[in-house]
Amino acid sequence: MFTLRDVSAPKGIALGLLIAATLCAGCAQTGDETSQPQATVGAARGDEAAIDDRTPIRVDVATRFAVLTEMRTMLNAVQGIVGSAARGDTAAMRTAAMSAGMAAASEAGENVAAQLGPDFVRLGMRTHASFDSLATDVAQGKSRDAVLGRLATVMGNCVGCHNQYRLTVQP
Repeated sequence: MFTLRDVSAPKGIALGLLIAATLCAGCAQTGDETSQPQATVGAARGDEAAIDDRTPIRVDVATRFAVLTEMRTMLNAVQGIVGSAARGDTAAMRTAAMSAGMAAASEAGENVAAQLGPDFVRLGMRTHASFDSLATDVAQGKSRDAVLGRLATVMGNCVGCHNQYRLTVQP
């Protein structure tokens, strides 16, 4: 058996042993039959909260579909803005940004807003308004770098939302 001090052992083997030792550090059984199951066991049993600690937002099926459709619209807009910027096509950049603006906001409906809650709705509306503002920046001739910098900020809203919330369908 090689050890980490064995200079004749290839570095890859020593590194592999170190990784294996680290991974197996938690493998030993405690013998305690009452210990809590691992998160993956809970997930296998359908307990989403066992592995996902984001804030759950309980919505009906129609609202979940509307919000996810809206998120895909935003993702498509981001791809459209970046792709158009790479081609230098400012008209297409503006069109892509406008496609995810306030006109695309489904959370404005009373029923949807009530299910999503005020914090989620505020973040969504701010993100839609930012897409409209981005379209204005493009129309005003702001540089590609300035527009892409603003897009990175807008995407911070997307990432923040996905890191904080998860949609769950209420029974």
